[in-house]
Amino acid sequence: MYESSSAKSDNGTMDEAAREEAPVRETRNGALEQSDTLIYLDPRAFTRDCIGRWLRSSLSGFTICSLSSPEQIETAPIAHHRIRAVIINTGPEPMASAETADLVSRVGELLPEVPLAVLSDREDPGNIREAFSRGVRGYVPTSLASQVAIEALRLVCVGGTYAPAVALLSQAERPPVTEGESLIAGFTQRQSQILDCLQRGMANKLIAYELNMCESTVKVHIRNIMKKLNATNRTQVAYLTRGFFESAAQYQRA
Repeated sequence: MYESSSAKSDNGTMDEAAREEAPVRETRNGALEQSDTLIYLDPRAFTRDCIGRWLRSSLSGFTICSLSSPEQIETAPIAHHRIRAVIINTGPEPMASAETADLVSRVGELLPEVPLAVLSDREDPGNIREAFSRGVRGYVPTSLASQVAIEALRLVCVGGTYAPAVALLSQAERPPVTEGESLIAGFTQRQSQILDCLQRGMANKLIAYELNMCESTVKVHIRNIMKKLNATNRTQVAYLTRGFFESAAQYQRA
């Protein structure tokens, strides 16, 4: 957990949203009750203030902590909070830009177990796929109606995944994947190869032999895949990803 201290805004004063810490209550056994919190990261003061207020008024049951940079996560007054998600406002910046990539990477280092969502002015399928390849669990375009955006964020907060329809519709229009490209958005090339093996019902030992890797490494990849899909077993993984491989097979037959 993080120690409570002052979170500074760009002008050196404490951000209003960061000051608004939900009251910490004690449970019957004397333990501190954790507050459900969503961290909103936005380096631009105007949008940070406006969207931060919108989130606080729309996301009932959540404390909203608005910050200008990932470094403030370590000093924000959220020591006794349960962080449900981090949302980054990337504005017009593409996911592949050095600034955005570094921001996402830094948040992942600080809060590796917390779902990450992106609020973006861009809605092109390529940018959406890039976001999920970097581990993002929710992609919320600013073109969405506000209530739809709020429900998308709620979904991410409870462990779900949200992508706009344009990304799903574009999947059927994609050319066959190349050797160096991830087969499924959100998964690495190696994980995609293992998913293909799972679709064929292969055991870990056979997967390790075919992909020239250790069986223990295969097990680690499968655990990570199950975690990303919220799956409880290999059969469920194969079922949840079957559509992607059916589409690839259709391209190969064409």
